[in-house]
Amino acid sequence: MEGRVSLYCLVFTSVATRKIIDEDLKRLLAKSRQNNLALNITGMLLYLDPYFMQILEGDERIVHEKFNIISNNEMHHKVSLIYKQPIEERSFSKWTMGFNKIGIEYFEDAKNLTEIYKNEAFKKHPKEVIELLEMFKDETLF
Repeated sequence: MEGRVSLYCLVFTSVATRKIIDEDLKRLLAKSRQNNLALNITGMLLYLDPYFMQILEGDERIVHEKFNIISNNEMHHKVSLIYKQPIEERSFSKWTMGFNKIGIEYFEDAKNLTEIYKNEAFKKHPKEVIELLEMFKDETLF
């Protein structure tokens, strides 16, 4: 069946509007996984306090609708679309929503990461965003 669906990939970043604790993330993931399963959406969410980075994969119309819903969630703001395009196959097919909470040890310079988010530099280097998300696709925290 998947051969008939035109697959689409969308990546975005955002910034939390408040302090996010593990219980918030667990609730968010439980709801997302349930909804994504019903919609045949796969993806990955990374969280580096206070930043989110997410990839969604699935039918183009459904992915855009999901992105619009997510964009209006009060848990975050400064939503920035980084990348969107058709794909041949899913990179995150095992996850209705994979998740990892990463620390600054993954980055050489935390201040540099903050500047990247502020300046939306990820838009200029979407391949690096995909590579970052893919680093964590085989491990999930919750």
